[in-house]
Amino acid sequence: MLNASVTPIPGSGSNPLQVVANIGLKAAFAIDYADSTGDYIGVYVGPAGSEVLHSIIGGGVVSRAYVVIAANSRVSLRSLTASAISNGYLSCIFMGMGWSGGAN
Repeated sequence: MLNASVTPIPGSGSNPLQVVANIGLKAAFAIDYADSTGDYIGVYVGPAGSEVLHSIIGGGVVSRAYVVIAANSRVSLRSLTASAISNGYLSCIFMGMGWSGGAN
């Protein structure tokens, strides 16, 4: 759970906020999220300085975004507007194979 008043989500002109250093050994196929910021948030994947937009979440709703995030990926967030997001909460659950320790 990210509390934007404690850890703001950077504006579109800033570097994204890393939220997952490594997604795990298996790919994720969707993000279940609950957003109370009311803002639209970009989900970026890739190493620092080379992040690529993979999905847009937020908007003050509880929903699911279908997106493939490759195994061992770094995941970051950034506002889709120039202003940082400093109010509300964002909870994300990466669905799919994720952190499975079982057989492939």
